[in-house]
Amino acid sequence: MREHSAFARIRSRLQFEVERKVARMLFVATLGKGTNQVGHWEFDSVQPSSVRMEVTQADQFNNDEVSLAEALVRESIQNSSDAPTSPNVAVKVRFAIREVSGAEAKWLSEQLKPLLSHYKECEFDAEAIEAKRFRVLAIEDFNTRGLTGSVVDVDGGNFDRFWRAVGDSGKKGKAGGRWGLGKLVYSSASALKLFYGLTVTADRPEPSLLGQVVLKNHRIGNSFHPAHGFYFSGRSAPLQLQQPIMGEEVAQFCKLGGLARKNQTGLSLIIPYLLDGIDETSIISGVISNYYFPILAGRLIVEVGNVVIDKSSFLSVADKYKPLHPIPFDFVEQISRTIDDPAQTTAQTALGKAELDSASFKPEQIAQMKKDFVSGKLVRVRVPVTLKPKAGGDLSSHIDLYLKTLPENEKPFALIARNAVTLPGERRYFAGAAAYASLIANDEGVSGFLGDAENPAHTAWNSKAKKLATGWRSPADTLSAIRHSLRHFYGLIAEQPESEDKDALIDFFAILDEDQKRKGKKPKVTKVKVDVPPRETAITIRPRKGGFEIAAGPGAANWTYPRAIRVRVAYDMIGANPFSRHSPFDFDLSANAIDIKANDAICEPVKANILKVTAQSKNFRLECMGFDVRRDIVVEARAT
Repeated sequence: MREHSAFARIRSRLQFEVERKVARMLFVATLGKGTNQVGHWEFDSVQPSSVRMEVTQADQFNNDEVSLAEALVRESIQNSSDAPTSPNVAVKVRFAIREVSGAEAKWLSEQLKPLLSHYKECEFDAEAIEAKRFRVLAIEDFNTRGLTGSVVDVDGGNFDRFWRAVGDSGKKGKAGGRWGLGKLVYSSASALKLFYGLTVTADRPEPSLLGQVVLKNHRIGNSFHPAHGFYFSGRSAPLQLQQPIMGEEVAQFCKLGGLARKNQTGLSLIIPYLLDGIDETSIISGVISNYYFPILAGRLIVEVGNVVIDKSSFLSVADKYKPLHPIPFDFVEQISRTIDDPAQTTAQTALGKAELDSASFKPEQIAQMKKDFVSGKLVRVRVPVTLKPKAGGDLSSHIDLYLKTLPENEKPFALIARNAVTLPGERRYFAGAAAYASLIANDEGVSGFLGDAENPAHTAWNSKAKKLATGWRSPADTLSAIRHSLRHFYGLIAEQPESEDKDALIDFFAILDEDQKRKGKKPKVTKVKVDVPPRETAITIRPRKGGFEIAAGPGAANWTYPRAIRVRVAYDMIGANPFSRHSPFDFDLSANAIDIKANDAICEPVKANILKVTAQSKNFRLECMGFDVRRDIVVEARAT
């Protein structure tokens, strides 16, 4: 009986493989004939016993940190940047909005009527379907590969993942996306939660198109449906996968979106019933606020309506369409010009478990960097990073750090970038530092590591990200060392060197001299000059938004370890001792509300506002986060 079952399974598998190959051959033959195919909307049916997973992640692309228009720009350009045909050719992304009315509007409205019952069951207001006039946004990329991979098989290729995978991108290395959630922003930008995608690839030169609507799990009678529905021509055997449309109807969609694509490889997206608030101005602002770095580096060209944003036009466009946040573009442009040049200085030690400190450079290197910083020069260093992938041995990579003196009356600025992706949420780790600064992670290894740490909106890194724990050893220490490297670099070189100005107090002493003449001369007393070497700081306290950090200073190298440190914390008060007035209702360091992380140190709460820290080495560090950001924190740290 077991032999018969095994034979049946083998025969079934062989039959499946034959049917799949035949389906692929038939589809390829259809491509060659240019057969006209008519599309229709359809939701799959699922078993009522299946677990229902709702699509709730769309809110991550429209929040207080990133608006929907900005998220649309970030996600679409990032996806295009991940698929260049050549690393030596700039990727071009086109945004175009057109108004649709008359016969075109009626044609699309009729095509969408089969979705009305699904909208109704999802309690979704679909009155836009009757609109006689609406806007359509087209997003197209050029010098890109398009959605490569099989259309008749679940092969994990770009076509398969883009249309049929949520929460699984398959991207690694320098690629921007990791979560497979970014495409949700396209349906979120439509009042009817739908969009169409047309792609051309080297293997499939004829344009092919699919549509997708994203609602929620719902039931019509005894049929249960998932959140995603498709607009397609037919299904492939044996997997019954939705097949794209080709032929005359594709031409109608090209007209609807006003597409510029002819036979160039790449992807064109058509988003009808575009939501209010997404217009050319908001798109341009999103471009210059998020992709200034690759544009100024000559790696990206963006066209919004009639406005072309490239390396030569960027500054004039940015002057007219203000960015969403203040950005010193001259500083960014200076970094862009040097990004491919050899670094001025390379650190002696690698980031990993250890962080950047004075031991990372020779004393003469630090002295020269201080001198360059004070003189207003752009200071750049390359910092090695040791990564620990779970598959294989240690991997050597690097990041580049930049610092420049803050111009008069200007605000501090930090650019944190992983290839073309900028991470505005990481700027908080440089808050309070008076300089222009940048951390650039372009190398393949560290870019892959940091990509696994990014949140779904690609605005910040998360040390607890699942992909980090899955793919890397000791990821939290490595991420912390990278994240704080820019602030530590600033602490090393931003301190101005001592200099002597003989005329600094000339007016003051001139007054004393005149006064001395009136009183008569006094006997001259020879003073013995005593040279007292400056005391090196052993404990450094740095503020963080919602907390603070205590780290080893240069003097800690002379300590004998282990060394005990007493740390007191309180909210600042006017006219009173904040430490003596502290209440456990303010905060309790022994409670979970305060996140305490220690590296090369053992931390033990003694009282609600007192910690006993036992430093284990000269690289000790303590970070406490979770305090009220609306109140000032007073921190005292003393070695005992």
